[in-house]
Amino acid sequence: MVTTLAIGPGDTKIVGAAKSVWNQAKGKPYTWGGHTTNGFDCSGFTIYVLQQAYPSGGFTFMTAASIFSSPSFTAVKGNPEIGDLICFPQGPDVPHDHVGIVYDTTHWIGSQSSTGVALVSLNDFFWSKKPHFFIRLLKAIS
Repeated sequence: MVTTLAIGPGDTKIVGAAKSVWNQAKGKPYTWGGHTTNGFDCSGFTIYVLQQAYPSGGFTFMTAASIFSSPSFTAVKGNPEIGDLICFPQGPDVPHDHVGIVYDTTHWIGSQSSTGVALVSLNDFFWSKKPHFFIRLLKAIS
């Protein structure tokens, strides 16, 4: 049996898991390399949420670089939907710098060094000025 994950109109399982993990991690500091509710970095938070949303999805700890290049994700054409990943490249030579999850039409959620896990406005003064793109989980699994 093949199951297809997250083919629009938004992935409520990912957003539900993100909200739950955010509630568990509130007040915990950003932790470089962290991938538990005791402390997350950006990719640790994202993969942990995906594991909670799809426990049999085969997600293992991935860095931002491996998320961006994973065949499990596809570039979003048009507007992002809830559950999509927002990705911030560092530049053309380093396309993998930061990642979070689109939470609703005006926010994304992720773990930042300044805040730990937090909800961020898509119009945030700092983040909205950084180049970014969106990718969507699109993986058939057996």
